[in-house]
Amino acid sequence: MTSVARRFSRAAHTYERGASLHRHVAARLMETLPEPDEIGAGRILEVGCGSGVLTEPIRSRYPEASLCVLDVAEGMVAAVRERWGTDPRMEFVVSDIRMFSPPRPFELIVSSSALHWATPLDQTLIHLKRQLSTGGKCCAALMIDGTLGELHALRRRVAPGKIPAGRLPTEEEVLAAAVSAGFNIVGSEAECIQTRYHSADDFLSTIRAQGLTGGAVSMASAPLSRTELKRLRRDYDVAFRDQADGVYASFVVLYIQLSDLESGA
Repeated sequence: MTSVARRFSRAAHTYERGASLHRHVAARLMETLPEPDEIGAGRILEVGCGSGVLTEPIRSRYPEASLCVLDVAEGMVAAVRERWGTDPRMEFVVSDIRMFSPPRPFELIVSSSALHWATPLDQTLIHLKRQLSTGGKCCAALMIDGTLGELHALRRRVAPGKIPAGRLPTEEEVLAAAVSAGFNIVGSEAECIQTRYHSADDFLSTIRAQGLTGGAVSMASAPLSRTELKRLRRDYDVAFRDQADGVYASFVVLYIQLSDLESGA
């Protein structure tokens, strides 16, 4: 996770570029969260706060609760602290979620567009389960297999010898990991979101600015050469052009609502 932390810390001031996708996902995730009176003055943990796209609606929805925002990237936490640092109900933590040991459990754990980076996912979910109070709930949105499918397919054609070593989990793998961790699956839904960009160059620079071009999912044993990158951009502009004279890219998001097995709800 060290490389992930560095990448997202560098992206802290450019993350909002093209953040409409993250805002959409955060808004959909908010629709799955418990009613405010179910949480009351309880404790909430946000895993992977990023630049605060989800933090703001959580703070507004649960005004009586205390909120701990956590991210592995120091730059992201600093950006959120700069905005809400005077709120006595908020705590700001720079940590790998798998190493985080809070003094007390949380009534609600929320995460948007972050858990897919915390590999292996099954171990991450086991750790989250330990941090949940009896009767508590965990609601998350994470990218799954099929995300950036156009880019990965084209990359395999342009540079077949430079295939990234990793991949995002499938929906079935995420749900199986949740059950194995001891969660009860209250609900789940997958959504395919197509985002538009002016060109392949705009698309690639946007996801780079958001810190999305690193990790095992994107990085192979050797980087693409200038010639390969030029061909990738050229072919993407042709193969994935949309009707608005731009290009599109697909993101597949899984929304899950979990509870501890003891509550069964």
